[in-house]
Formats: sequence, C-alpha cells, structure tokens
Amino acid sequence: MKKLLSILLPLSIAFLINSSSCKKEEGTEPKEPTEENVVGTIGSLQGGTVKTNSGYEITVIPGTVPQNQNGQSANVTFSIEVPVTPPKEISSTAEKRGDYTKLGPEGFTFRWPVRITFPYRNTTDPSELKLLFYDALSSSWKVVPISMVDKDKKVIGADVMELGYYVVAKVGQSAPKITAEDSDGGFEFAGDATYYYTLTVASVTNFKYAWQSASWYSGRIVGSTGSTGSQPTGGPRPPTRIHLVQATYQVWISRTTPGTLSTLPKIETYTVPASGTISQPVTYSGPLSSGSGWTTLSMPGGGTWVQGTPQGWAVPTVTYGTGDFQATLTWVNTSTNASDVDLHLYGPNNMHVYWSSPKSSDNSVELDRDWQRTVGNAVENIYSLKTMPTGSYNLKVNLYTGNPASYRVRVINKGSVKSYIGNLSTINSSEDQSKMVTIETFTK
Repeated sequence: MKKLLSILLPLSIAFLINSSSCKKEEGTEPKEPTEENVVGTIGSLQGGTVKTNSGYEITVIPGTVPQNQNGQSANVTFSIEVPVTPPKEISSTAEKRGDYTKLGPEGFTFRWPVRITFPYRNTTDPSELKLLFYDALSSSWKVVPISMVDKDKKVIGADVMELGYYVVAKVGQSAPKITAEDSDGGFEFAGDATYYYTLTVASVTNFKYAWQSASWYSGRIVGSTGSTGSQPTGGPRPPTRIHLVQATYQVWISRTTPGTLSTLPKIETYTVPASGTISQPVTYSGPLSSGSGWTTLSMPGGGTWVQGTPQGWAVPTVTYGTGDFQATLTWVNTSTNASDVDLHLYGPNNMHVYWSSPKSSDNSVELDRDWQRTVGNAVENIYSLKTMPTGSYNLKVNLYTGNPASYRVRVINKGSVKSYIGNLSTINSSEDQSKMVTIETFTK
C-alpha cells in the first residue's frame, strides 16, 4: 500500500499550476521548445536576480524564499525559458508584444512577491500593454497588474506570488492608449524608505468602464500585488506602485525589513486597508518618464502594524531540495478531479528512486516530496545530494491512481533547464515501467 503523504501543501486558487501546453498522447515524447534558458539558485536569507541576455528577469529580496520542513534556511532554483509553447494561444482580441515565457518553479508560493520583468516590442507607448498569466483553473489568460515600466529600456515588471506562463500583450481597445481615457491608472504609495512595501488589492468596486470588469480581469485583481522593488545595488526602491483599471479599491499595505544573516525578515501588515479611487490613466511621455497621473494612496488612521501577511495570501510552500540535478513534477488536484502521479528515476547500479524507495542506496539522489490525491498544487521532487554515479538515467512519470492528469516536469541538469508537458490517462498501479511516460534520458 502506498505510503501516506508526509508533507501537505495548501490549496490556493490564485496559485494554480498551468495546464498542458500541448495535447500529448501517452508514450509520445514531450515537447520542449526553447531558445534561451537560465537558472539561478537563491536562498531564504538572500536576495538576487536571474536574468536572460534579452531582458527577462526574476528578482527576489531577502526573505522571499520560504524555509524547509525543518524551519531552516533553504534554496530555490529559479528558471527562465523563452520562447516556449503556451498552454493555449492568447485570444484573437489580443496582440503579442513579447514571447511566451515559462518562469519556474511552478506551483510554489513565496513569502513575499517576486518581481518579474519582460521586454516588450512593437509599441512606443507602454500604457497600452498588459501582462497576461495563464490560469489553469479557467484555462484562460488573465491580466496581471504591472508595477514597473522602464520606457528607456523597453521593459515592464510585475510583482507576483506565482510563477508559470506569461506573455506581454495589447488587449482591449484598438486606439493608441496614450490618448485613451480608459487606460489603466495606478496607485503610488510613499512609505518609510528603509522598508520594502507591498500593496495587495483587498477589494474592487465601481468600475469606471464596463469593459474593464470583463474576463481578462476576472478573478485576477483581488489579491494582486505591487511592490517597492530593489535598487540595483540592493535595498528598497521607493515609491511603491501598482497599475490598475479605473475603479474604487481597498488595499492592504504590508512591509518587510532586511532581516539578518540568520533570521528571516519579518513581514508586517497594517490592520486597516487603505482606500482610494483611480479615475484617470497613467501615461508615459518620454524615455525617462516614471509616469504621470498616479493616484496617491495614503496610510489610513486607526490601525497598527502587526506581524503577518494580508488576508488572502496563501501559506508559503515548504521548500524542497535542489542540487546539480533536480526534477520536479507538478499537476493540479481539485475536489472533483484528483490524481496520484508519480516521478520515477532509473539509473546505474539498479537505481530506482520513487515513492517507495525515496533515496538511492549510495545516498546520491533523493525524492523529498511525494504528493498523492490531496487537493492542491501537487508536487513531486527528486534531486541530487552529491555527485551522481556515472551511467545512463531515465526519468519517467506514471499515473498511479485517479483521474487523467495534465502534468509539467521541470528538469535542471548541469546548470540548464528543460520543461516538459503532457497528459496521463492510463492508470498503472502495477508500476510497469513500459507503461510509464519517459520524460528524459541522459547520462552522467
């Protein structure tokens, strides 16, 4: 009988793993289109940036990466792959202004928002741009509020709690946004310059324009974040901004301090949300423009700073292992569609690392996350503890029990990343290797 799950991760609808980006039949090779990929490992007490030569970036501040199951500082390997095949194309009413991009790890909730940055093209006006995220629950692309624009470098940025598939696009009206009255506005908050701040949308009402409450934004405004960002040399970079459609909002204000070399930074949230109405667009008039038309968000009275995160933030993911080799399998279990998908690594000297044998006999490889049919962002993770034996390896996935499942596998090996996507439909409880899907074959 399969062992019980040792570590459970909470479900958060806002942090769902992406669906399959191609319709793959069992037994066929997963697709892996990529021209530019980078990886970088960052610890709980560190800040850092992972970026490509073309301008895609992931930036975190100290304390963003959660601790491990023992309450100790841990590492996460971030990855950027571009261009990639998306789960589905964006709608015909949108126009791409960048490449489909895959950011990892997926299915992972951080302690603090992650700043993601994307180059854009084919426009002189960033006011017309939107950043889209693929939401697996609705199988659709949704708008993610932008919190940074650099017209000189032609990049935009957002602060998010989840990574996955993204693309920069123009959506909605066809007129140039620099003159459109219904362009996005935004809040600007000036706090203590020694803190990093994050603005989290608590509620939204009274949309000024009906189209702004359409499906592009459905379910993505509440819970969205905009953060201070970091100086290139480290430290907060005020003010804190977030682009939003013109409407009335309540916004949680949170802050964090740098922490120490041995202690995670403390996160505090003000107990009373700030209120404000955005009634005008933000526009960018020149290369060095920081935008004009921002709506000032002020700290409300009657509240206090208390340790904790805003309502709606999910519990951070307990960090799992990473090494020179790491393979992470992810899928989504819901209350009506749950599966037990397993990750198997076969190697030299009869190596077989999986749920029933979570560590190789030479202690070089370990499976430290075995998810079964529990509802949530499901994760299985195999990683190297030390130099792996020389020889041939096969990485496979298997549907042990449950419903058909769409899966993603990210493989990090010798500083390079590859992502694979596919579907499983045939239950293989006997764990017949010939009935499993081979993800990757490699040698060490």
